[in-house]
Amino acid sequence: MNRVVPMISAEWLKLRKRRGLFWFSLFLIVGSVILANAIETAYHLSNSVKYGPAGGAGGLMNSVTLFGITSALAAILVGAAAGAQDVEAGVFRNLVATGQSRLRLALVRIPGGLLMLAPMLIVGWALEVGASFALAAGTPTPDATTLLVTLGWLMAIGLLNFTVALGLAALLRSRAFAIGIMVAWELAGSRVINRIAQFGDWRALSSTVATDRLVPGSSNMMRLGEGTCTAPGVCTPDIVNVSITAALVVILGWIVLFTAMGVWRTVTQDA
Repeated sequence: MNRVVPMISAEWLKLRKRRGLFWFSLFLIVGSVILANAIETAYHLSNSVKYGPAGGAGGLMNSVTLFGITSALAAILVGAAAGAQDVEAGVFRNLVATGQSRLRLALVRIPGGLLMLAPMLIVGWALEVGASFALAAGTPTPDATTLLVTLGWLMAIGLLNFTVALGLAALLRSRAFAIGIMVAWELAGSRVINRIAQFGDWRALSSTVATDRLVPGSSNMMRLGEGTCTAPGVCTPDIVNVSITAALVVILGWIVLFTAMGVWRTVTQDA
């Protein structure tokens, strides 16, 4: 244990010293909250009848989609950097030569990276919570349960995308490839697959379906596509039944699978 804490600190320090990564990730999470609320406030001030306030319970829910995407992208960037930085910098051989266990070298990347990512997510969430109250303009504000569920959902997105990107980067030994694959999956690939009704309930295994189930206000009966229309205006919605427990199990499965692949690659690769 005495060796683990300094190793975790070293991983955190290596990531924190990457100024471009740090500031861009912070901008994605925190900057998106500030910009989104500023734009929504400007619209509301210009036409309060047509555009509602940026804050309140409605404003919080309107920000969920954008906040989720930017947080996932930041988690992917940090995770991919944590998973491949030692190999790309050419220092992995030196780390192995110190006599440290390769398994330990692989696993300390996770808490080290989360030490940088988690505070960013918390700050972004806190700013959004503050905006939901400060900019409510007399509309109902979110209750404590909604705020805590939003925080849990945000942390689940961050942890999932961070660990999957880390494991993929370690497996491929490339930060760029891991980022490209993850961004394509998060923004396009998974969304297309989720709308293919022929896959049925198997779509519940998708990482994006699992995280979407944790969004405040979602229910077990998730609508993923337009459904089947037998006549104009007569359509059967495309519904997938996903419980909270199932969603958490799927998220855990993705984390364990990609962490295991990354650890295997680190343990078996040539120094």
